[in-house]
Formats: sequence, structure tokens, C-alpha cells
Amino acid sequence: MKTILLFLILSSVCFSQSSKDLIGSWQAAPHVAAGYDDTFTFNDDGTFYYFNNQMNCANREVGYGGTWQLIGKSVYLTVTYSDIEKGGRLEPSDGSCGSDSMLVGSTIVKTLIFPFEQEVLKIANYKIETEDGADRYTMEINNRKHWYFSKFEY
Repeated sequence: MKTILLFLILSSVCFSQSSKDLIGSWQAAPHVAAGYDDTFTFNDDGTFYYFNNQMNCANREVGYGGTWQLIGKSVYLTVTYSDIEKGGRLEPSDGSCGSDSMLVGSTIVKTLIFPFEQEVLKIANYKIETEDGADRYTMEINNRKHWYFSKFEY
């Protein structure tokens, strides 16, 4: 069974999370550019999706998804599928990518994962920060800061 375990490590100045607090998208960049950076999206129906950075246009690994559940200070992700770019060819980037090359003519294929795998991620410093005159929720996932967005569609 593939389960990703997210440990929530909170300091005394941070807030305690409930499942509702995690619903939405958590991106590893404060703003959305031409594509998403590494992003977790937690849905209120108990499903989630993880996007790999879309600015690497040569990456065949799009992301993965499954279900999630908050238990105490841990979030359990059960990964049931991944999305992979199949076919196509690499060409020089047209300038909209952060990579030197990009896939052209590929198709995203959903691949079921069985048996599920396990992975552990740590989350720390869940808090509100003021940025550009607005309050934003942030937290670290594996020591990398993520910013809250209401929800990215995929």
C-alpha cells in the first residue's frame, strides 16, 4: 500500500490544523506563473493530487493522486495512480518553459499503482504570513516552503 505520511510539527506560534485547514492547494512558490510549481491539492472529498513543477516542460512525470486523511498531527496519503507523459518527442523550448527542451506530441496516461507504495513527508511551520499586503497561510513540506491557494484544478 502506498501511503505518504505527512508529520505536522507545530511551534507555539503556529495554529493547529484540522482537515478543513488543509483543503486547497499548497504550492512551493508564492505566485502562479505560466504553470504550477510543485503543488499538493487536498480536496474536501478526501482525494488529493500532487503536481510536479510544470515549468520543466521536458519532465514526463506529471503528478500523482489518491486519497488523504488527517489523523492527529499526521496526514496519510494513499497514492493510487500517477500521470505520465507517453510518446512525443523533445524539442528546444519555445521560451515559455523553465527547461531547455519541451515534450511535443505526448499524451498524459493515468497509470494505476498497485501495490501502493509508502513515502514520508514532514510538515512544519504552519502559519499566517503577510506578503504583498495580504495575509497568506504557509507551511513547510520537507523543509520547502509552500503557500496556500484556494484550489488548483487539474
